[in-house]
Amino acid sequence: MVKMIRNQIVKEALSFVGQEEIRGNIGFKEDKFQQYMETMGWDKGQAWCAYFAELVWKMAYSKFDSTFISRLDKLFNAGAVATWNNFSKSDFKTSDIPEPGDVVIWQSLKNGKPHWTGHAGVVIEVNGNTFKSVEGNTNDKGGREGYIVAVKDRPLNFEPKEMGLVLKGFIKPIEV
Repeated sequence: MVKMIRNQIVKEALSFVGQEEIRGNIGFKEDKFQQYMETMGWDKGQAWCAYFAELVWKMAYSKFDSTFISRLDKLFNAGAVATWNNFSKSDFKTSDIPEPGDVVIWQSLKNGKPHWTGHAGVVIEVNGNTFKSVEGNTNDKGGREGYIVAVKDRPLNFEPKEMGLVLKGFIKPIEV
């Protein structure tokens, strides 16, 4: 059953590739995607990577057990790091080993110290020391400004650094 859920999560994530925001986190170019994000709790001006991961998991899990969505409501948060913290305290497993369907979380470091901000995505493929993820509020050009849902190649690297995002880990789907 978990394999079926993982496959559905990957399918849902890929279905949103190319969705774009109206720059400045003020909305989305496609009305249906805007409605989805607002249903997740997104408001104008907010970063939306964690909301995107939530949307993907909820869409996938709704195909198996729609009553499970209320559990996810309590665990996902607007912030990626807060989402990690919530799942870490639940019966969901977290790990440093990626698998397709996992939510991936990064944490920001500022002057070498962990910050409450971060980034989230959904793993779709693992290739040794790299993985591919579908991420909202990212870009497809290699810059820092997020504006699109895109597939990203990421290193499996937990090494701390002075500034920037550092991989925190992976949240595993469970059976319903």
